[in-house]
Amino acid sequence: MARTFHVILTLVAGVLAGTNAFAQGSDRRPVFEVVLDNHAPAGAAEIGTARARTEYIFEAAGIRVAWLLKGEDLRVPAGVEERIHLVLIDESAGRLVPSDPRTLGFALPAAGRVYVHYDRIHALAREHGVQPGWFLGVVMAHELVHVLLPRAGHAGDGVMARSLRPDPAVPAAFTRMEAQSLRDRLRGEATLARR
Repeated sequence: MARTFHVILTLVAGVLAGTNAFAQGSDRRPVFEVVLDNHAPAGAAEIGTARARTEYIFEAAGIRVAWLLKGEDLRVPAGVEERIHLVLIDESAGRLVPSDPRTLGFALPAAGRVYVHYDRIHALAREHGVQPGWFLGVVMAHELVHVLLPRAGHAGDGVMARSLRPDPAVPAAFTRMEAQSLRDRLRGEATLARR
């Protein structure tokens, strides 16, 4: 009887608070969703590492990343403030990619899309003796921020540096101000989530 009362009390409290009583209620971090569309077959082996690295970078800023693969159910769940489509491309997408081989990715903020050039990232990572998936995750985080904060531009160093270099000795992290701006943006603008 006491257990039944406790379950009912928990459910009523959850309804009154506007939350799911059985959801992970302690995680109040802002979250955004990334729909991953892989057009670079060679990059498939690195995607797990890249996703983990991207999550780690955003988690350090107090932000969660939720991942979907293109083709999965793309309904935006409650609590997701933003959805960004990330397209992993290779040299076969030559007409889409800026001609400068130093360009590792680019963002289209108005469209909520990011393109990341796997072949260029892989080559640069190998040239510097770095695991390609690790560096791919850094570039993905960088380009995602261009959609989340389109007016922020580049920084002198860190994840948002103009020129990213694959160097694990240099931590890939957001500045305090970048992290705060990202959290504020995700908490304050839920209207763009329905893309």
